[in-house]
Amino acid sequence: MENVSLGQIASIITLLGVFIGAITGFIAFVKSFVSKVLKPLDQKIENLQRVSSLNRNNIELELIKMFLVNFINDVEHGNYKSGIQKKNAYELYDRYQKLGGNSYIHDSWEKLIKEKKI
Repeated sequence: MENVSLGQIASIITLLGVFIGAITGFIAFVKSFVSKVLKPLDQKIENLQRVSSLNRNNIELELIKMFLVNFINDVEHGNYKSGIQKKNAYELYDRYQKLGGNSYIHDSWEKLIKEKKI
């Protein structure tokens, strides 16, 4: 300890300051990288998942609509439908309404109910 000079102590303190500054700079760089690169990627992934879910619902809605149009057309033209087919159509019609479908299918469906065809 007797051989340590003030210059050596100053050099050690300077070295520690530079080391701490470098670590702080590296941490700031990593934070910046995460906020600029990874967060937008995460948002893009969330958007893709949301769009995928919407597409699935739209596809389901369109498939149900096609089935119901064919079912309604068959009934309107006097084609016999079994109880199971009618039950299936009722379930699909309920799902169609839950997915937001409400158009000419609703009007035709209600007309067939009033006419006691389904």
